[in-house]
Amino acid sequence: MKIVFRYITISILFMLLISCGNWGWESIETDNEEQLNVFGLISLDDSLESFIVVHKTLDTAGPDEIDVGSDTIFYQVWEWFNEDIGQSEFDTVWYDPPWIKTRYESRYVVKDATVTLSDGTHNYQFIRAPAEETNDEYRYYNDVFSDPAIYLNTDLSFVPQPETDYTLEITTPDGMSLSGSVRTPRKPQIIEQDLPDTLSLKQTFEVSWNSGGDYSATLSTGSQGSWEYYICGIDQFGIMEAGDTTWNSSLNSWCYEEEYDPETNAIMTIRLRFMDDNYYKYFLATDDDAAEISNFLIGEGGIGNAYGVEGGFGVLGAISTDWTQRIAIP
Repeated sequence: MKIVFRYITISILFMLLISCGNWGWESIETDNEEQLNVFGLISLDDSLESFIVVHKTLDTAGPDEIDVGSDTIFYQVWEWFNEDIGQSEFDTVWYDPPWIKTRYESRYVVKDATVTLSDGTHNYQFIRAPAEETNDEYRYYNDVFSDPAIYLNTDLSFVPQPETDYTLEITTPDGMSLSGSVRTPRKPQIIEQDLPDTLSLKQTFEVSWNSGGDYSATLSTGSQGSWEYYICGIDQFGIMEAGDTTWNSSLNSWCYEEEYDPETNAIMTIRLRFMDDNYYKYFLATDDDAAEISNFLIGEGGIGNAYGVEGGFGVLGAISTDWTQRIAIP
């Protein structure tokens, strides 16, 4: 029996997701001098909003978190998946006396920064706005937008444009500051007519696009909807160097052993992203530019590096995207 745990309290709790691992903010050594450590992404991708995450390094003295109060927890809900009946079940554990749980806040989080992006003509303010818990008491946010140090353009005035220069300025009341600059990549364009309407995953297929010029690219494929629509091999990922204009699919050997109903099919999304040089070097390349999967969406970022930023650590990067969908069959 497979069991999945989720714990729900009557108080409002936030979950800080460090992507699929540690982004490295907490392990930078700075010779006792606190500095800003940011992750900024200008996104020309309709599936991802632009954001700036503002953390800081700490001196070597003192704790890395502080006590900010407590929650009184009267009960917790235990959710587990019952494979025998194919659905989730819930059990409730009551505390008597109630559990007084201390709440802590990371000192790496910067909550009072002034964050401004500019295209040279207009300034756009980014305000700290982490996601709150959902209305469904059995679910919570568990992505980058739940980070308490995330800053967003809450008035929606910022609409990034391709091949445009942007600058970043961050200041804090205690005197820390950081600046950055990035040029957004051009928009990719998948050549739709080169893709059949239906793709057999057990046969290789090719995706082609217009030239990205100096921009590297990633291409990912995946199913839409629940796991019921999963077909072995539908999730793939590739990294392309600047100037590449094609990607070829592949398939793990065990996928040939999977048996499916002849009528099995799924909608597969194919998403092509162009990346600026800052983003590529920080997340996908080592010092010798050897490709290394290390993306905030799929892995862990570099430690103590600065790409596109001055006065601190981190990265100011940009991505642009084109996507299409096809029917996938085994």
